[in-house]
Amino acid sequence: MKYILSGLLFTFVLSCNQQKQAEVKFDIEPVKAHIIKMNESYSDRFTSNDSLFYVDRYCTDAEVYSPNMPAVKGREAIKKFFYNDGNNKEAKIELPNGSFYGGPEYIIEDGSYNFPDGKGGSVDKGKFVALWKQEDGKWKLYREIWNSDMPPPAK
Repeated sequence: MKYILSGLLFTFVLSCNQQKQAEVKFDIEPVKAHIIKMNESYSDRFTSNDSLFYVDRYCTDAEVYSPNMPAVKGREAIKKFFYNDGNNKEAKIELPNGSFYGGPEYIIEDGSYNFPDGKGGSVDKGKFVALWKQEDGKWKLYREIWNSDMPPPAK
């Protein structure tokens, strides 16, 4: 009898665990659509001094890893970094849809970027990786890193 009860308990626990795993299915498509929509307004980072713009897009503990400088940490510092005291009025960026990976805790986005020069060339172009996570029920940028494909300036 002891072995039968142990077997039944094991079967019950296994069944509950399988049911719980089945309920945890994650659909990345709505998150991907949200990120693509957010990327459509990426250029606005360079022209917006509105704190709510950054609250809507960046986690409280977000960090930006730009080439050749220390990490930029926190929303206010990120706002100052991108807005540059209003000196980026003409900054435009193209972000073709990249790839998306992940699950319910984090989404990884990788792709390419281009800052067109308005003459058919690029001011800068390269690749990036962005890590997104949920904060207050909304997917926001948690980490960003990028680097240029352009050759370094001649010395």
